[in-house]
Amino acid sequence: MTTAASGLCGNPRRLMQLLWLVAAFMFAVALVRSLGGGDGYHTAARGWMASRVQGLVGGSRGDGTGRSGRLSMAEHMHAAERAWGKTVKQRHELIRKDFGDVEKLPLYAAVSGPSYDATPYTIWDLTPASYGCPHEMERVGRMGDGGKWVCGMSRYEKLSRAHSCVVYSFGVRDESSFENELLSRTNCSVWAYDFDVVDFGQQLEDANRPRAHFMQAGVAGETNASKSPPFYSLADLMKMNGHDYIDILKMDIEFFEYETMDGLDRDFSLAAGHEFPVGQFMVELHLLNGITAKTFLEWWERLEGRGMRPTWTEPNLLGVTLGIGGNKDPNLAEYTMINVHDRRSVVLGGPSGSAAGEG
Repeated sequence: MTTAASGLCGNPRRLMQLLWLVAAFMFAVALVRSLGGGDGYHTAARGWMASRVQGLVGGSRGDGTGRSGRLSMAEHMHAAERAWGKTVKQRHELIRKDFGDVEKLPLYAAVSGPSYDATPYTIWDLTPASYGCPHEMERVGRMGDGGKWVCGMSRYEKLSRAHSCVVYSFGVRDESSFENELLSRTNCSVWAYDFDVVDFGQQLEDANRPRAHFMQAGVAGETNASKSPPFYSLADLMKMNGHDYIDILKMDIEFFEYETMDGLDRDFSLAAGHEFPVGQFMVELHLLNGITAKTFLEWWERLEGRGMRPTWTEPNLLGVTLGIGGNKDPNLAEYTMINVHDRRSVVLGGPSGSAAGEG
């Protein structure tokens, strides 16, 4: 079997499209013959149809350039940045139009019929996942709470051990399906932290233990080693492990995400010439403990200012069904973000910038 044929057999959707085009071509030829068109007309019709079929099979854009249908990375990033910038502009325009100032913006503006008519949105609608991942989005780990959506998992799978990635995971509890699958499919190493448990969950397979490192500790904006268990800033943990870069940062730490990421922004400040040292960020966000729309959006825009762009989001409706926060508000949401100002990003084509530091 030829390479092209095997490729079509492996892609039923493309094969079906091709069959429809062939059927359309045969119909067009029959129609032309029935209308009595000359040979020149037949040739033109055949040429047009052949170009469409070639465009489908070969991935041509059909614009006469003969180029692949897939955008280059630079083209994708330009288009994605434009789409993201549009939502930022819309965010500010909407707040100004409906409330005048972000201080007056509630987390949930539509709580009744009249308020829905005037302001049919929640805070989550103002931070959509508007920057498309340049590769596939794939869920890693179990369905439901615990699994995370990864942008470009295939890129991490291709890394050799010499360029292995570094993963930090905060908030493990007793569920380690994300960490185990990541370790099983890549040459990554994982550094995990949780102050409530003493080890990974039972999902971690023995074969992955050599690349899995656990410490019973919490993460916060500043280090407080006198606590029991201790709390560390993210920058201090990186220093302890010999890292200056994190390929994948996963976080579910019940509201501590805000001060932790602000601390990282402070310790790797733009003013001091530092790039934000995170390639991809998966986080469960918690609108709890009195956080306001203003506080949340200012934090969110600090991340955007460092190059973080949202490529995926989904509500965590367990916050509603379990009444987390003492009410039925949708207080939890999952986000995946990639760093577009990152020269070491695996997702954007750069080599992994992680230091070795493996124990």
